This record gives sequence, C-alpha cells and structure tokens, in this order.
Amino acid sequence: MSSVLAFVVASLVWIVFSKRLSSWSVTSPIVLTFAGFVAAHALGGTSSIETEGIRRLIELTLAVVLFCDASSIALRWFQHRWRFPVRLLGIGLPLTMLAGVAVGALLLPGRSLWVVAVIATALAPTDAALGVSIIENERIPLWFRQVINVESGLNDGLATPVVSFCIAGAAAVEGVTSGHPGTAVVEIALGVVLGLAIGAAAGLLLVWAERRGLAQASMVAVAPIVVAVATYLLVVQVGGNGFVAAFVCGVGFGSATRRTTARMSHVPVGESPDEPPMLGFTRTTASLLGFAVWFVFGESVLGSLTPDHLAQAVGYALLSLTVLRMVPVALSLIGMKLPWDTVLLAGWLGPRGLASIIFAMLAADTLQPADGELVLTFVGTTVALSVLAHGLSAGPLGAWYATRHAPDEVPA
Repeated sequence: MSSVLAFVVASLVWIVFSKRLSSWSVTSPIVLTFAGFVAAHALGGTSSIETEGIRRLIELTLAVVLFCDASSIALRWFQHRWRFPVRLLGIGLPLTMLAGVAVGALLLPGRSLWVVAVIATALAPTDAALGVSIIENERIPLWFRQVINVESGLNDGLATPVVSFCIAGAAAVEGVTSGHPGTAVVEIALGVVLGLAIGAAAGLLLVWAERRGLAQASMVAVAPIVVAVATYLLVVQVGGNGFVAAFVCGVGFGSATRRTTARMSHVPVGESPDEPPMLGFTRTTASLLGFAVWFVFGESVLGSLTPDHLAQAVGYALLSLTVLRMVPVALSLIGMKLPWDTVLLAGWLGPRGLASIIFAMLAADTLQPADGELVLTFVGTTVALSVLAHGLSAGPLGAWYATRHAPDEVPA
C-alpha cells in the first residue's frame, strides 16, 4: 500500500507542476523513476516484478502502447515523406540491433548470444516521449518532428517480433521452455493475421454503430483501449503473440476508422497526420499506465540493481546511446543530402524508454534468474541514463536546432 501511495503522490506532483517542470527539461519519466527509486529505499525493499499483478500491468501497458502508436500512424503520410522514416526503420534499426549484438558479445564473453541479442533488440526501439520538448517545439520544422515521432511509433512494433524471437531462443537454449525459436515465428504469424482482422473489423463496426446512432460518443472513446486489451488477451489465449497482434490490430483499426470518419479539425502539434478522433482516451490511458511502469522501473529495477556486471552495463549504455544509434542513423541517411545538424540530431534522438523497460521485464520473467538479472541490469542502466540525458538535453538542443532552420522548412 505504501508503494501505491508513493506512486499516486508522485503522479499528482507531476500533474500539478508539469508545466513548470517541463520548462526546466524535467520529464514525467524522470519524476516517476526517481519517485520509484526513492520509494524502494525509503520503504525498506523493492516490489517484485514477478508478481502476477505487476506482470499483467507490464503486458497490458505494452499492448495498449503498441496499439496506440500503430493507430495514430497514417500510412498515406508516407507517400510524401517515406524515404526518411523508411531508411531509419529499414536500415538504421537493423544495423543498431546487429551492432548491439556485436558490442554485447565483446563485453560479455562466454554469454549466450541469444541473451546478448535480447539486450540488443530490447534497446533498439526509441521513445519520443523522452524528447517531447523537441516534438512539441513549433519552431522546429514540422516534417522533422513528424519523422522522429513516426519512427518512434513504429520501431517498437517492428522490434517486438524480433525481441520475442530472441527471448524464445534464449529460453529454449536454457531449457526454460520446451519449444524453439521456430515456435515464435508461428506465434508471430498468428498474431499478425488475427490482429489485422480484429482491428479492421472492430474499426468498421464502431464507425457503423456511431453513424447509426447505436453507440454513445463517450462509449466510442473507450472502445480502442477495449479492442487493444481484448485483442492481446484473445490472441495469447489461442497461442499467438499478443504484442504483435496488438500492434497490427492498431494498424487495421486506425486505417478502418480513418477512412470512414471525418478528418479531425485540429491535430495536436507533433502528432502524425489523421490520427483517429476516438483515440484520445486511449492515449491518455496509455500515458497513465506508462506512469505506473516508470514508477515500477525505478522501484523494482533500479532499486534492486547489484554491482554485478554494472561496469559493463554502464559502458554498453554509453555506447548504445551514442555510437550504436548515431552511426547506423548516419549510414542509413547517406545519399539524402540532409544537413549535418539534421543527421546529428536525428541520431541523438534515440531515447530508450517504455518499450525497452517492458521488453526487459518480460525477458526477466521468462529467462533463468541469472540471465534475467543481466538483461535488467543492462537495459535498466541504459534507460536510466537515457531518461536523464535525453530528457535534460532535448530542450537546449531543440532551441539550438530551431535557430538554424525555419519552421516551414521542407527537405530537398
């Protein structure tokens, strides 16, 4: 109960002082993570991430976040700005994963490459929320903010099947499960098929019900989160990958509702074009669930870190936030003739956040204790440094970049 009270107080502090704290480049992840870390030590111990309630919170949070990100991405937007995000996702993301595996293998000789791959792939997705001051800065060209937001929205969904495959491989090698990586491929395929079918059908059904006056507007706003959670639980029940299903469901749901509903009269700055109007409540709920995960991260992960492998974890974290992200981004953008400062800022804007935390916690819940602790140490250290480095630097870097580029600038 004490931890719950600490979480509520920390959330309230952020909500009340969010505008002032944001002006100081202090983000909600910084506040909630710090509160969880303090609670872990002040309240005498940490909560276990292996408890059923915490595990369910983690799983459902990732499902809702994946659904929300996928639903808000207008595929039509890629017709005009496809080269930048496609290069980041199709070239930069795989290169980041491969480079992470290579560096991890050097830092952890003798460790299973599957476990190293879990660390590398879990830390590949980015979280735009940690650099929100750049995403919301209207002085920065809109196209650049949209590209960064789209990359962040899609890369955790694209990384999900890869992380799932690596966790399955590591668990099979350890003998934790009787399956093998091929089983993960089947689960992923089942998740794709069912997720897309459920998302498209649910979206069309909601639009049909709303048009005929069968559904109250307030209830329609609740529908997306119900669809996301139901899809995850149903697909898991039939043996598929619920996270992949939630992401693909969001794609189908967003496409179905976007094509058949009136376009929004106003789109918040930094969000992708044509976000479904009914997604607001789900996005707010996802933010609240994110608060809880950040608190649990500070309390259960950072609060229980041991000196074992901490030196290697810090070294890996520093490389992961710089070289392992920035070099692949630079390589992926060769030939686009972008200004050097745009390539530099795009490379730096690779904060590791919510998805990485959840992937690590799920891995720890699946793998043997020693390997699970190793994954949590490496991912937890990287995310903690990212929360501070990206949260505190986003404002000053955004202001610097805005002095060099006009708000209405478009790439050549």
